[in-house]
Amino acid sequence: MNKETAVVTSCHEHDTPGTWRINLKWEGDHEISDFALDRLGTVQSAEAETDHSGYVIVKSHTNPNIGDLIPSRK
Repeated sequence: MNKETAVVTSCHEHDTPGTWRINLKWEGDHEISDFALDRLGTVQSAEAETDHSGYVIVKSHTNPNIGDLIPSRK
């Protein structure tokens, strides 16, 4: 992991079939919205939990793998 990516730490099916809660972790001075979350699916919501972690709820037909990297938009 570098300071320009977030890493998927876990993925769980959310309330509705086809929606996923994806937990992310990153280094550096970032907000969760700095990352290309739309690569994971259609973003329903996203929230930071700490300065270096958060989660996104997406609608998607596939779920990511633990360890997948999500690039920064910057």
